[in-house]
Amino acid sequence: MYNLSLTACSFHLKKANSKGNTQIFNLNTPFDVELEDDSKYHFEDLSELFISFFENHKTLIKDNTKQQSFRCEYDKKNYRETDLFRMYCVKIYSGIYGSSSDIIDGKTEKVRYKKKSSDIDTRPFYLMIIFPKDNEKVTVQKGMFIFQNVGQFGVKTITTTLMQKFFSDIFGLTLKCNTIAPDLFVRKVIRKDNIKKLLMIKNVKSNDIADNISVGYGSEIREISNLCFNETMWSKIMDRIRFVAGGKYNLFEFEQQQYDNLKVIVDIGGRNRTINLHNLENLSIIEGIPDDIRMADGHPNLPMLIEYFQKVATEYLKEMVLHIS
Repeated sequence: MYNLSLTACSFHLKKANSKGNTQIFNLNTPFDVELEDDSKYHFEDLSELFISFFENHKTLIKDNTKQQSFRCEYDKKNYRETDLFRMYCVKIYSGIYGSSSDIIDGKTEKVRYKKKSSDIDTRPFYLMIIFPKDNEKVTVQKGMFIFQNVGQFGVKTITTTLMQKFFSDIFGLTLKCNTIAPDLFVRKVIRKDNIKKLLMIKNVKSNDIADNISVGYGSEIREISNLCFNETMWSKIMDRIRFVAGGKYNLFEFEQQQYDNLKVIVDIGGRNRTINLHNLENLSIIEGIPDDIRMADGHPNLPMLIEYFQKVATEYLKEMVLHIS
């Protein structure tokens, strides 16, 4: 049976084709959008944009290039609100098609159904969209997506891609997804029990000045695998990893040598993932969901999942920068 996990990232919305961090919208502020065809839209806050997306994707959509399906099921009953945020829950059905197969009985090995290439193997997933509340110190511009996954299957990519297209085509807005907080990402994703390799990169320069005029002379990569740390050594390594992640030009020190960059290979759900510690801006947090939330059919118990995601959102928001401009 597949384990359940979550994928979490931050998001913000800005005016399409605006440069840098200009014309970013406040999440909780009423605003109007006027398009080139003179049509006008008024929103009390940006949550209404997402509800509009849910309503416009109630029926099945098929991406014949990726051979993947998508549809939303939004129920207001699953809305939650705390002192810190509002949380919108949507159920997403997605699956793949394009090849035939036999569905067999796991006990008798007899064929129960012959799947055609046009049949879609559809699974349900949940997405929680977190809208932090404004306070005396900050006007919020960044929200949070928390996606529920089943084993290796998830819907973050197809969902955010369709959202980006919808917001751009209809409202002239650009949806951007980023990491929640670099240090939080490191602590959640890189653990002693899942780290596989360290790739330490040293920029090498020639003694001949002529070699270093433009792009330099190259780089040296040192690979350390089959890692095994005691608690003391792991604590030191993690402190150094977090230091590297904290700044683009921070060096990684190992065995009295300094390296210009560090990449870490970790096992996430049985698949190796390479993390560049100097490029965490667009990476999502991935971590497991407690086993007691998974029901006998392999899917989550929704009330328990909502309660758990509320706790996760509360924890993550403590470290998330909510205003950009």
